Amino acid sequence: MLIWGFTGILGGLISLEANEITFFRTGIAFLSLVVVGFFIRGNRKLTKKELLWLIITGVIVGLHWITFFYSIKISTISIAVVCMSASTLFTSFLEPIIFKRRYYFSELILSIAVSAGVMVIFGFETRYTFGIVIGLISAFLSALYNTLNGMFVKEIASQKIAQYEMLGGLLTATAFLLVTDNLNASTFDLSGTDLFYLLVLALICTTFAFMTSVWVMKFVTPFTVSISVNMEPVYTIILALCIDWYRGTNTEQMTDGFYAGGAIIIATILVHAWLKTRLSDRQAKKNGG
Repeated sequence: MLIWGFTGILGGLISLEANEITFFRTGIAFLSLVVVGFFIRGNRKLTKKELLWLIITGVIVGLHWITFFYSIKISTISIAVVCMSASTLFTSFLEPIIFKRRYYFSELILSIAVSAGVMVIFGFETRYTFGIVIGLISAFLSALYNTLNGMFVKEIASQKIAQYEMLGGLLTATAFLLVTDNLNASTFDLSGTDLFYLLVLALICTTFAFMTSVWVMKFVTPFTVSISVNMEPVYTIILALCIDWYRGTNTEQMTDGFYAGGAIIIATILVHAWLKTRLSDRQAKKNGG
């Protein structure tokens, strides 16, 4: 989760545009996952329908990353990652629809609390209104593709899911570059610093972090993983403030209202994770007799 916390930091440090960052991130990650696939045995061949759905979901991933990095560019890292916390709110609506289960009253209450936190931030950070809107769109896209992955992972190997979703993301970013006439030789003329940050972002914060998150489930409970994922914005904000202090800038200094709204969102997400774990335990005991 600490590694994922660097995603927003790197997005702010890389001097490229949002669609260019996504292009290189998905491209490098896709190639690395192809290489990883050669060392994994037992992966069955995907059907055409499965492949199509993974690529479509990859398009959603690509749009999510483009909007996420764009939110960083037009606001701040802190704004973007706190908006990403709202993905839990969107998931609470999407999951019952996609998995065809009933809504829970607790999720409705917690969703209202998250909305309140976002509204507090809106009220105090009016200079970043557009960045907040883009960040919320990114959060919705994140909730959508994560919910879809909840279905895919039951039947498809995680490496295959990641590989073809990276391909879909790469196709999306490439389309954006083509439409904006930004895909040419100069696109690949990267500075040494940007190249280094892109490699870290793609290989460590994408490929490695994804594969590790699946592997670590063998040793810790889903509740622990859930808490860690939901604390990612906290890690990112702390890292951003430390870098801000080191560089002698104040780009990440927010109003008290921002931190109040962010605290409401993060606290709500932690309560949400705790309640879902209690519900799962109750259902398990009930099914067990």
